[in-house]
Amino acid sequence: MRTYDVVILGSGIAGGFLTRQLKLARPDLSILVLESAEKIDDYKVGESTVEVAAHYMIRKLNLGTYLYQHQLPKNGLRFFFDNESEDLPLTEMSEIGSDHMPYHPSFQLERARLERDLITMNRESGALVLTGAKVTDVSINEAGPHTVWYEYQGEKVEVRARWLCDASGRRQLVARKLGQKIQKETRLNTAAGWARYWNVAGLDAVRDHAWRSRVRYTSRHLSTNHMMYDGYWIWFIPLAGDLMSVGVVYDKDRIGPGPRGRDAFEAFIKSHRSSRDLMEGAVFEDYQGYAHLPYHVETFFSANRWGLTGEAGAFVDPFYSPGSDFIATANEFLTSLIITDFEGKSNELPEREALYNAFYKLKYEATLRLYSKLYPIFGSYEIYRVKYLLDFNNYYNLVVWPFMADKLTNCDWLREELKFGDFVLRAQGAIADMFAKWGETLRKEGRYFAQNQGHWANGLNGVVQFQEKLGPVLDENFRKEELDKAYSSVFATVVENVLGAPGLSNRRRVLSELSLPHVVMLKDLKDGTVEQILKRASVRLTRDLKSELPSAGIERVSLEKNNGGDVQIRVTDNHNSLIEEAAVLARAKELWDEPGQPLTQIRM
Repeated sequence: MRTYDVVILGSGIAGGFLTRQLKLARPDLSILVLESAEKIDDYKVGESTVEVAAHYMIRKLNLGTYLYQHQLPKNGLRFFFDNESEDLPLTEMSEIGSDHMPYHPSFQLERARLERDLITMNRESGALVLTGAKVTDVSINEAGPHTVWYEYQGEKVEVRARWLCDASGRRQLVARKLGQKIQKETRLNTAAGWARYWNVAGLDAVRDHAWRSRVRYTSRHLSTNHMMYDGYWIWFIPLAGDLMSVGVVYDKDRIGPGPRGRDAFEAFIKSHRSSRDLMEGAVFEDYQGYAHLPYHVETFFSANRWGLTGEAGAFVDPFYSPGSDFIATANEFLTSLIITDFEGKSNELPEREALYNAFYKLKYEATLRLYSKLYPIFGSYEIYRVKYLLDFNNYYNLVVWPFMADKLTNCDWLREELKFGDFVLRAQGAIADMFAKWGETLRKEGRYFAQNQGHWANGLNGVVQFQEKLGPVLDENFRKEELDKAYSSVFATVVENVLGAPGLSNRRRVLSELSLPHVVMLKDLKDGTVEQILKRASVRLTRDLKSELPSAGIERVSLEKNNGGDVQIRVTDNHNSLIEEAAVLARAKELWDEPGQPLTQIRM
C-alpha cells in the first residue's frame, strides 16, 4: 500500500491550485490528486476573480503568462441601476464602474479549460492526478497517516496520506466524515440560478457614442457586470471563447423562492429591459442553480494534518466575487502548514492551526456582513454608491494589502489583526444597520429609485490612495488612518441623510472628530445622534477659535441643530453670556463651514 505526502480530494481550481502551489514550494513532495470526473467539461460558477486571487495566481502560482494568453482580463466590477418598472435602456441606467483597466489585474475564468490545463501542468510537475477516481471512504487518524479508499478504472484502491486536503466542493468529504455539521447560514438567505450562452453581443456592442465616451471607450464587456435591484442582482460575465455567463442571485426573504429551473430563469431575466436587450439572439448552452448559497463548517485546518479548501469548507455569496479569494487564503494556510511540517517544525502546527482557523472565520464573518440585511438596498444607486466606496476601501485595506505583503502566515501579525478584526466586525454590523435604515427612509419618502437614472460614478477614484501603496510593505499607520477616514465619512453621510442634517458629512471638524470607535458607539441613529456629533465637533471648534482669537474672551462654541436641520452657532464667554461681536461670529462660521475631504464627496 503506497503512502503519499499529500492526498488532495478534487482537482477543481481549489485542488488544482493547491497542487501547483505545493509543487512549486516543495518539488520533492509526493502528491496524489483524486478527481471523480473523468472529463472536466462542465461550466462551473465562480468565473469572476478579484485582486487577491489574481495576485495569488500570478505571484504565487506563476500563471501570469497563461492567464493573459488563455483567459480574459477583467475590467473591474460594474453596477447598473434600473427604475421601479425595470424598463430603463442600459444607456440610461445609473452606473458605477471604471473608465480604464484597474491598476491591479484580475481575470474572468473559463473554469473548465483552466481546470483541464491545471491537470496537465500538475502532472508535468510530478503530481499523480487521476481523473475518474471516485473516493469511496476516508479515515482520519489523529496519529497519522490517514487512509483513503477510491475506485479507479474498475479497481478498488487503498492509499495512505500524511496530509489529507479536501477540495471536493459541496460534497465536503472530510468534514462529513469527521461529523462536522455543515451549518446552513441563516443570516443571509440567498439562492442563485445561472446559465451559459453563445452569441451574446455584450455591452460594447451598444451603439451610443455618449455612453461609450463616458467611460473613455474602456471595455464594459470585460467587467463583471451587475444589474442591481431591490433584493436581487443579475450578472453578465464574459468568458473566453464567446461564452457569456448570465445569472441571478436573490434574497429569498425579499422576493420569495425566486426563479427555479431554466424556463423560470430565462423568463425572469428577460422581464428586465436591459437584460432582455443584451440577450437578444443568445443561444443557450446550459443551466444550473443552488437553492441556498451560504454555509460553513467549524474547523477548516488541523494540526492533525488535514484541511479544507474552497467550497469544501465555506461559501458566502458571489456578489463581490470572493470565492477564489477564499481559495487563495485557504491554500496559503494549507501550504504553510504542510511545509512547516516537512521542515521538521511540527511543534508549530497547533499554534498555526488556531490562528489560521480564527482568521478564516474572521474572513467569513467579514464577507457575510457585506451582504447580510443589505440585499434590500442593492437597487438604490444613492445608497449603494456610498456602500461601494466603503466596501472597496475595506477590501484594498484589510484584504488585498496584507495578502500582497505576505502577512497571512505571519503569526505575530495574525494575532494583532485578529484583535483588530473583531472591532472592525462590530463597525461593519453597525454600518449595515445604518444602510438598512437609510433604505427604509427612502422607501417611505418615495425616493428609493430617485437617482437610478442618468448618474455615473467612477469607482476607482475612491481608492486612488491605495494604488501605489499596495505591495510588499504594509504601512499599519496608514491602514488605520484610512479605515478611520472611510468609516467617519460614510457614517456622517448616512446620518446626514437619515436624520436630516444637511451638510454634516462635508465639514472638516465633523470628520476629524469621528473614527471607527464612534461608528460603533453611535450606531443606533436615534434622535440624539446628531447632537452627540455636534457636541464633539464643538470641542474642536472651540479650541480652534480660542487659538485664533485669544483676547475675545471665548469660553465655548456651541453647535445646535434647529427644526429645519440647519446648525446654529453660539459663542459664549466665561460668564455664559453670548458673544455677539460680528468678527467673532463670522470667524466661527467660517471655521464651521470649512470643508473636509469626505470619501463620499470624491468626484467619482
